[in-house]
Amino acid sequence: MQPYPSITIVTPNLNQGRFLAECLVSVIAQNYPRLQHIVIDGGSTDDSVKVIDRYKDGLDYWCSEPDRGQSDAINKGLRRATGELVAWLNADDLLLPGALEHVAHAYSKDDRAPFYFGNGLRVDAQGVTKSEFFPVVPVIFDREALIYGLNYVLQPSTFMRRAALAECGWLDETLRWGMDTDLWIRLSAAGQPVFVDGLLSASREYEETKTSIGMFERVEELRRIAERHSGAAMTPGVLCYYLDTLHRFSVMREDVFDAPFRSEAIESFWARAATQLARFGARDDGFPFGPGAPDKTPQ
Repeated sequence: MQPYPSITIVTPNLNQGRFLAECLVSVIAQNYPRLQHIVIDGGSTDDSVKVIDRYKDGLDYWCSEPDRGQSDAINKGLRRATGELVAWLNADDLLLPGALEHVAHAYSKDDRAPFYFGNGLRVDAQGVTKSEFFPVVPVIFDREALIYGLNYVLQPSTFMRRAALAECGWLDETLRWGMDTDLWIRLSAAGQPVFVDGLLSASREYEETKTSIGMFERVEELRRIAERHSGAAMTPGVLCYYLDTLHRFSVMREDVFDAPFRSEAIESFWARAATQLARFGARDDGFPFGPGAPDKTPQ
């Protein structure tokens, strides 16, 4: 096996010119010897194409044309990928220094995992760190906790074995919000994912992100994904997503739900719903229990 696996990074972009240069530089700065970087722009109307052109010498392929959404754009790039490992890095996210070295080291120890996932930082729109993504490391991947609970896999810190990805069938292009959740579940059916010990990426969290504005439409898509893989029309994880969304809605629309209802009904129900995650191997915050986890027995 080569000392460094070949790695492909796909960056989908649509009108994220304000973040794009920082994203591209974070990949170039890896100085990784066997790197392919592909940018798929969806026909941006801001300065994205100018930014891409500025850094084109560090890219292996780029295009700017209309697409059918983010999943379609990512799949376009993934189908062009030649790396043994592949990942997508959204234009508003970043790779942290040494990320690809960490991934290569994990792959050198186990080159048959369907994917490799690591820790990262939660940052705001200005790139100021809020916290690390995982509250406790290392993380032991628990497939049942993912299916019945919350998505605890940090997407920009996740690298997939290309052969496993091709076999399981790429991203589901009908999905807008939960395509990564669906993909992790499908990929993990082929083997045990490997945790990468290291901070690999910075994931931006701000009001304009797709996840933030998805609201109840996003929750319904997550419910359909969970039902597809669990056979249950409602899971503890989806219920927590729903109550989180309802709570945010009640804050925005106090003309509809008053503060006492929010604290006495929504928050208490949400806290009780979160305790059900333990039945499927997860803590109240959705992250899997580590070594010495309690049995998955009904409470």
